[in-house]
Amino acid sequence: MTVKASMPERLRTVVFAGLLVAMAAVLVLLVATNDTEADRVESIGGRIKCPVCQGEPIANSPAQLARDMMDLVRQRVAEGQTDEAIVDELLASYSGAVLLDPPASGWTLVLWIAPILALGSGVAVIVWWKQHPTRDTGPSPTAEMSRARRLAPLLILAGAFAAIVVVAGFFLQERSGPKSGVADITDQSLEDVSNETMEAVIAANTDHPQVDGMRLALAERYYQENDFGSAFPHYFAVVESPNANASQVVTALTRLGWMAWQGNGEAATAIDLFDQAIDIDQDSTMARYLKAQVLWCGPGNTEEASALLEDVLAEPEIDDDVRRFVAADLEAIRSGEACA
Repeated sequence: MTVKASMPERLRTVVFAGLLVAMAAVLVLLVATNDTEADRVESIGGRIKCPVCQGEPIANSPAQLARDMMDLVRQRVAEGQTDEAIVDELLASYSGAVLLDPPASGWTLVLWIAPILALGSGVAVIVWWKQHPTRDTGPSPTAEMSRARRLAPLLILAGAFAAIVVVAGFFLQERSGPKSGVADITDQSLEDVSNETMEAVIAANTDHPQVDGMRLALAERYYQENDFGSAFPHYFAVVESPNANASQVVTALTRLGWMAWQGNGEAATAIDLFDQAIDIDQDSTMARYLKAQVLWCGPGNTEEASALLEDVLAEPEIDDDVRRFVAADLEAIRSGEACA
């Protein structure tokens, strides 16, 4: 009777251990399964947090920035790049993009090893049971109860361990996610990024130490399109930024000066901005050339304008096309022609 009474305990042990083995096997199978291209795109998109959304992956976000990022994922998947390479490119190209699932490194490596440990625990329980069969101790159930008590902690530990893995995943994501994967903003590889996307990234990272490069790149787009109204706030922000380098500030001041003249005919304001740029970089060809243009076309100060153009022509490294423009303007001024 004692042996018969012990069978439910043994059965429950085997069932619980079997469930652990099955769960771990399913997880391994899912990880090892090769996805189609569409599956890979969705999988990668589900791993990356949208930089301008509230904890939403780019695969599910309707934001323009998220759509641009998903287009990049599709393109890279079609090119045959690995998931890791695509994720790295996303994190490097979009500030604020972070992994929604923790990578298999550091403390988060536990999350990936845990299923293997759970599998090992289940197997160990079965092996232990087979090596320690229940002995008939007579009518007293004390031995069976003692054995059940010894087995119970192992089963509870295995189940608790699996639960802890899930909880730890969410915990580590919340604790480390915002601090990791924040990409540096650069003005590289922005040709395929829309203006709307760049605006969204800038708005979400106004205090990022390298946001000025993207600001300047976006302002240059607007400037080339003669959209001075959209370009102005970005150029102005670069000038005011404590993180902008001298070259960026000189470019922004020069553009602001020319927009002041071209857009509003404010010669004095334009000349002041050009002077600020020249104070920072006395060799700025563009600042000196545009200042000469405004001096000639505005107050008619041809003498100072000529001197600036002569200085520009004296530089051996200026572009040939620029040299021709400057030489033509200098000749026009010397001939007494009016500003065109």
